[in-house]
Amino acid sequence: MTLDARELDRRTGFIAAASAYVMWGFLPLYLKLISFADVREVLAQRIVWAIPAALIAIAVMSGLRKGAGEITAAFHPRMLATLIASAAFIFMNWGLYVYLVLHERVIESSLAYFLSPLVSVAIGVMFFRERITTPQVVALVLALAGVIVQGFALGAPPWMALALCATWQAYAVIRKRAQVPAAVGLLVECLALAPVAVLLLGWASEEAPLAFTEGAGRAVLIALAGPVTAIPLVAFTFGARRVSFTTLGLLQFLAPSLQFATGVAFGEPFTFLRGVSFALIWAGLGFFAWDALRRARHG
Repeated sequence: MTLDARELDRRTGFIAAASAYVMWGFLPLYLKLISFADVREVLAQRIVWAIPAALIAIAVMSGLRKGAGEITAAFHPRMLATLIASAAFIFMNWGLYVYLVLHERVIESSLAYFLSPLVSVAIGVMFFRERITTPQVVALVLALAGVIVQGFALGAPPWMALALCATWQAYAVIRKRAQVPAAVGLLVECLALAPVAVLLLGWASEEAPLAFTEGAGRAVLIALAGPVTAIPLVAFTFGARRVSFTTLGLLQFLAPSLQFATGVAFGEPFTFLRGVSFALIWAGLGFFAWDALRRARHG
C-alpha cells in the first residue's frame, strides 16, 4: 500500500470512527422519538430489529460466503459461551440506558460514558497488572471526586450511571476475548437474547397494546432501532482498525459530550453541584487525554 493509499485509508477510518461516536452521541434523540413506547418494548424491539440489520451488515462487509463462515465459527461452543456472556451484559447496559433516556436522565447517562475511559485504566491496573502513570492517577482521583460530588448533587450515589458504566466495561472486556467481527458478534448476541425479547414484548402487551401495532409510522420508527444499533457498531469496527489507539481514545469523548449537550438542551436539571461534579470529571479526562498524546509523541 502506497503512502497516499495508507493516508486515505487512515482518513476514511477516522471519519468512520468519528461518525460512530456522533451517532451514539445523538442516540438519545432517536430514543426520544420513540418515547411513546414502553421501556420494555423499546428494549425488546431493539434486540429483534438488530438481527436483520446485523445480517445485512455481515453480507455487505464480508459477502455471503465469507459471512456464512464467520457466523458458523461464532457458534463454536466456547465462542458461543463467550458471546452469551457478553449478551447478558449488553442487555443490562441497553436496558439501563433506555430507562435513563426515556425518564429524562440523559445527563446522568452521559456521566457513565465520561467515566468509561478512566474505569478502563483502573480495570487494566487491578486485573491485568498494567502500569499506571502519574497523570492517570490524578485523572482517577479527580473522577472519583466528581462521582462523590455527583452523589451530593443527586442526594444519593449515581447508582444507575455507575451500573451503566460497569455493564459496558464488563461487556467490553468479554468481547475482547471473542475474536469475531462486530456484526457477527451482534447477531449472535441478539439471537441469544431473542427469547428474552419475546418475553418482554408479551409482558408489555399485557398492560397495553404494543406501540409497534399502532400505525405504520410508529412501526417504522421502532423498526429503525435495528440500523440505529448496527450502523454505528460497524462504522466503529471499520474505523478502529485504521486509526491509532490514541486517536480512538480521544474520539470516544464525542459521544458523552453530545449526550450531555442533548440533556441540557432538553432542560434536564443542571445544578451548581452537578456542574462541579462534571468539571472534576472533565479535568480528569483532560489529564487522561494529555497523557495519551504525550505518550503517543514519545512512543
